Amino acid sequence: MAAFKKLSVCRPSYCKNGFREYIDVAACLRQSLAITAFLIIVVPLVSAEGIQAGAAQSLITPELLSEHPVYLAGFGHNRVATGVHDNLYARCLALGIAKETLVICSVDLIGLFYDDVLTIRRAFQQNAPAASFPMVASTHTHAGPDTLGLYGPKPLETGIDRKYLEWIDQSIASTAVAAVRGMQPARLELARDDHPLLATLQGVDRPPTVKDPFLFVMRLVAVTTGKTIATLVNWSDHPEVLGRKNTEITADYPHWVRDYLEKQFGGIALFFSGSVGKVSPLGDQVALLDPETGKVAEDGTWRKAELLGAEVGRLAERALRGSTTVKLDSISIKTDTVFVPMHNPSFRVAEAAGVFAGRKPFYTNGKLDPDTEKHALPDIGRVDFATGHDIQTEVDYIQLRSRGTAVAEIVTIPGEIYPELVNGGVTRYAGADYPEAPVEPILREQLKTKYQFIFGLGNDEIGYLIPKAEWDEEPPWLKNAAEPWYGEVNSVGPDAAGSVLNALVALIRR
Repeated sequence: MAAFKKLSVCRPSYCKNGFREYIDVAACLRQSLAITAFLIIVVPLVSAEGIQAGAAQSLITPELLSEHPVYLAGFGHNRVATGVHDNLYARCLALGIAKETLVICSVDLIGLFYDDVLTIRRAFQQNAPAASFPMVASTHTHAGPDTLGLYGPKPLETGIDRKYLEWIDQSIASTAVAAVRGMQPARLELARDDHPLLATLQGVDRPPTVKDPFLFVMRLVAVTTGKTIATLVNWSDHPEVLGRKNTEITADYPHWVRDYLEKQFGGIALFFSGSVGKVSPLGDQVALLDPETGKVAEDGTWRKAELLGAEVGRLAERALRGSTTVKLDSISIKTDTVFVPMHNPSFRVAEAAGVFAGRKPFYTNGKLDPDTEKHALPDIGRVDFATGHDIQTEVDYIQLRSRGTAVAEIVTIPGEIYPELVNGGVTRYAGADYPEAPVEPILREQLKTKYQFIFGLGNDEIGYLIPKAEWDEEPPWLKNAAEPWYGEVNSVGPDAAGSVLNALVALIRR
């Protein structure tokens, strides 16, 4: 039996005893004043069976119909899909120890909200073993359907197709179940790389120039056949190589990362974006020489996307040549539900207007708060304005253990975190709105192992997580720039990073 500790103020009628019921914590929160729910699962340290692994994938490409336009996400309004260059997928990897299973899913979407993940978990729970914990992270492709609502035909008109989104939720749940059912005895290989080339594949156009070039790889190999079950890659760069002019659906460069690895190793390849805040392959900072032409591939082209993806794939292959084989005997899972203060007035207007299609509700004191009031906003006029104080999200911390010692860690970040919050380098500049703000905990300083998988857009998408000391919403701008820097417009607010990181630190230290 798994040993776990669960702290909750919810009544038993809402929170049953047992691991399978943990995903209903949102319902509990809606009935109480609790602001966090905490769960720890520690798998038994001795397992006669060893680790088991299974992988599955499913197509989630939307159908293009003239009467139902597909609004592409990531680059403003009314960008309608005109074709499909490569398919979008949901890909899941299940890792099992004894009777406990961790399922990690990567989906080719701009993002999913926490309420979608809770829906996926409920559907998954109906057909999965009792002690199974599913996580869902989006690759953040900027050429997939609008699943957030922010990229519809015009401002305050949602781009969400509700039927498609409901179908996606069910598809991801079914894929996760298929991964669990396909589990077999496996060997785990772990690898990492910090080759200098990795940093040159990332561009940063906002100070400070801090990147997160570290590449982490995980491969599962079937014990009986020696064949690859799955290869998992975790790296940081916005999947937006094709830019705003592209109107064809694509997973962007992660498509070519996976294609390369599947051709080399077989099995199913999964890609997880890391700390992608302000990190992008767009522009001249990222220059890729095309061996076929002897020239640098043009920005915003399919060729640049292919070259970038193949290069990351080759570097992952290189890392695996020096991989470490690990015999796992336990998994530790800690998860915390967190309430993050809502600062962004545009998000408040969007919620009141139904742009989020009810999937990003606001809370006050841990209770759902649907209240609105009229506000007069520049260039818009009088509009409904959601008045709830917070949004609800989740952070997870997982340890893969051997003989009771952590050998690898997985952390989920519910948005796009700036690299200096992960690797250090937060800088105070003239013009910052909160020049004396304390620096948030630096994530990698809190982690304990060589293999540190950081899944950006994990279980939610709340936007950019920006150091409060670098927050810049009012002039003068950072470093006395002539124009504002990009970032704050797509962030919940200056306290989001601190809320998320402090919750993670608490999980790691417990």
